[in-house]
Amino acid sequence: MSESHESCAEYYHEDTKYDRKTIHRFQSLDFSSKPAPFKDYQTDNPISLIPFLPFNYIPFTRTPLPEPPTQPNYPWGLSEISQLLFFSYGVTAIIDSPRTEQTFLRAAPSAGGLYPAEIYLATRDLPFIADGIFHYNGKEHTLATLYEGNFWERISSYLFHHPSLEDSQIVMLLSGYFDRSAWRYGERGYRRILLDTGHLLGNLVLMSHQTGFVPFTLSGFNDQALNSFLFLGDQKEVVLVAIPLVRKQSVSEGSLSLPFYPSPVKFPYLPPDKPETGDLFRDLHRFSSLGTEPPPVLLPRKTQADQYGAGESRFTPQAEPIYLDTDTVEFETHIPRVLLTRRSARQFSGEPIDLNQLSSILSFSYREIDMQDAQSLPVRHFFQPDLFRSYLVVNAVNDLDSGIYLYDPRPGTLTLLKMGHFSEVAYECVLSQDLGRDAAAILIQAADLEGLVSQYGDRVYRTLHMDAGQIGERINLAAVHLGLGSSGIGGFYDDEVADLLGLPNSMAILYLTTIGAIPS
Repeated sequence: MSESHESCAEYYHEDTKYDRKTIHRFQSLDFSSKPAPFKDYQTDNPISLIPFLPFNYIPFTRTPLPEPPTQPNYPWGLSEISQLLFFSYGVTAIIDSPRTEQTFLRAAPSAGGLYPAEIYLATRDLPFIADGIFHYNGKEHTLATLYEGNFWERISSYLFHHPSLEDSQIVMLLSGYFDRSAWRYGERGYRRILLDTGHLLGNLVLMSHQTGFVPFTLSGFNDQALNSFLFLGDQKEVVLVAIPLVRKQSVSEGSLSLPFYPSPVKFPYLPPDKPETGDLFRDLHRFSSLGTEPPPVLLPRKTQADQYGAGESRFTPQAEPIYLDTDTVEFETHIPRVLLTRRSARQFSGEPIDLNQLSSILSFSYREIDMQDAQSLPVRHFFQPDLFRSYLVVNAVNDLDSGIYLYDPRPGTLTLLKMGHFSEVAYECVLSQDLGRDAAAILIQAADLEGLVSQYGDRVYRTLHMDAGQIGERINLAAVHLGLGSSGIGGFYDDEVADLLGLPNSMAILYLTTIGAIPS
């Protein structure tokens, strides 16, 4: 890749790589300037969602729940909204400390506990809540009214009139708050924001189906108009994804297409002479934005077979692909309980896990959800899941040789690329975190960023990371359900991970998710 043809996404990813010579530049933290993890809109009459939770008491305080107010006779209502939001992004635990302020843990994992994502709702034609725009306060489990009125046509135009808007009465808008992650991770914080938004999106997709909705995850929209509509601007907080929710029985076949809108390709990227923290990722977000109209030509999806070209691993397959068992446990029925108890693993025992456990986790984490109540038509919950490859570093899995594997989720196969024990190498790659050494297996997603940007523009950087975050959260939930542990790792020496997988350093390493047995 010549520097003169380098895109903003490629420049940003290269500049934010961790390596042993430059990692010192990520300075110590100033806790006096740490951003608040919650955005609190002041409103006279917040809508409390607490009475509609499916408990007798608040789980972590044991405070009895108040009686819910009488609701209009309607097929669904605030109960579904309450459960959808609580199990996706509500506060599920509070940690008290004599030395620091309370720590609020939420249903979705977040790097450093910074929770950069925010949730907004737009509603129309519902008897139990006014037409308008609302903000979700996870700390209080309330909705704050930002402004009332029917803005559906405006929102539909910002979302390029996707057909799901015709069938929907509620749209969720997920934003990323820049400063929360940048405070700790500097320029690399944009990666964390996208991954964390992917975690939240994974929860929302699963809980949407639990509460009777079909979610349409839309990555293409008029960025400036939608940000301005929510009074966000583009310097501190930006919309990252929109999710119209349609009742299962109301889904029309015309809504099922989820278009992927590429952003214009702009070469070369010229960075500021002396960039301040946040300048690069703000440039990347701006360069990857769409305007009032989607691109006139929607580029075709790449297939698994032709997407990587020069990005292939230099390792030669050592054996025929192993077909994993794809008849997995039905995790969906246990999702609320698992979301309530999920915590990122802090350590693994180093003991092996069973191959059938690994098979179940991988199958659940990548599979699409079928709408059984809507003509069994599948709905994609990813943006472009075929645009990256997934590798597995196996340290300790019964009935599976230790080594490096390529995982293809469509047939559910593992192909051995290099046999051997790489736990110590993995430990070094993840900044000497014990999780890398003691994990039974590590899932790693990698993408040919140069090739993808040339076809899809800089916007693909957003969706790659949000997809990786969605898969990572599904792994978390499946592992917990099976009595195992899991934790995502966004801090790693990028080129060393690529070397471990036999990939060129031009391949973008997106995310690592560790899976392992937890100490008894």
